[in-house]
Amino acid sequence: MKNLLFLSFLILASCSKKNEYNLSANSDIPDGEMVYLVQYKENVPVLKDSINVLGGNFSFSDSIVVPEMYYLFFKNIRGNVPVVLEPGNIEMTVYKDSLRSTIIKGTKSNDDFKQYIEESSSFINELNSIQNEINYNIAINDSLIKLDLEEQFIEMRKKLTDYEYDFMSNKNDSYVSALILQRMVFERSIDYDIADSILVNFDKSLFKTSPFIAVRGIIDNYKLSNTEAPRIGSYAPKFSGPGLNGEVISLYSIKSKYILIDFWASWCAPCRVENPGLAELQSKYSDEDFTILGVSLDMNMESWKRAIEVDKIESWIHISNLKYFNDPIAKLYDLSKEGIPSSFLINPERKIIARNIKGEDLEFVLNAELKYNE
Repeated sequence: MKNLLFLSFLILASCSKKNEYNLSANSDIPDGEMVYLVQYKENVPVLKDSINVLGGNFSFSDSIVVPEMYYLFFKNIRGNVPVVLEPGNIEMTVYKDSLRSTIIKGTKSNDDFKQYIEESSSFINELNSIQNEINYNIAINDSLIKLDLEEQFIEMRKKLTDYEYDFMSNKNDSYVSALILQRMVFERSIDYDIADSILVNFDKSLFKTSPFIAVRGIIDNYKLSNTEAPRIGSYAPKFSGPGLNGEVISLYSIKSKYILIDFWASWCAPCRVENPGLAELQSKYSDEDFTILGVSLDMNMESWKRAIEVDKIESWIHISNLKYFNDPIAKLYDLSKEGIPSSFLINPERKIIARNIKGEDLEFVLNAELKYNE
């Protein structure tokens, strides 16, 4: 009996050690400073643990079954360090003046994450550079260069997407691949059928990870949904939602004759490219004739408000439930097939008369409608 009890103890101890992570770090952060281990649950930060730096070192350890993304925050230091916690020993070197230079090694997911960051950074840096040039040329009203830059942006975005497809294909057992696919699905930058084909090729070791479960749920709901998007000629579905100051705004309370319901988000690059042009178009009309109702699929209030200010679209009417694609308005208008940016132009009868038109096409329709209904 004693031998059996001892054997059971060894098995339990072995399982416990197998499912344990040990994160040890050395840094140039002063002794006594606090380090916080945070996980985000539905975009809400949850404090998991905290510890003081001692002798330039700190550590965390606990049991864990599948990889999960966590973030290290430091008192009195701006920014954070993402780290994947998973069974094994994780070693870090943290630099207080450059958290982005933090070195993380020791487990597969963190090695994969490092590879992804290093290999994708050139695409992302170039995209940011092009976006800055677009914003500048919008400011100086140089439309020809802006159009050329937009084409460059789309081409560079495709290169990044192709790289990410290759990464997920070559590393179908990587937690980082599941994170990439989750981001694509949340942003609606990938067709659901393509996402499903990638998902089914993932290794079974990923099946219990949170990004895999999230994507599986979204795709399954998409497959079960028989809802059709509102069509041209149909009445625009009624909705209401919170504005920038928490006030409730209703579609049918807006008095403008023509309303463009524009679905967008601060994280949606194509949306951000379109916003200034839409704002310029709106300025040509009175509020009585035309307005834009922006429905944002952001999750963060600060990001939403900052994008409104940067894109100079304060004149729009703004609504957001801050729920990504779980937004009830997005579901009502069934954006699952097309994603964003997506727009619906409605007339005084509140019928949909056009979808996803912009620029000169939108202006032509508005002028024709307003002249016809004088």
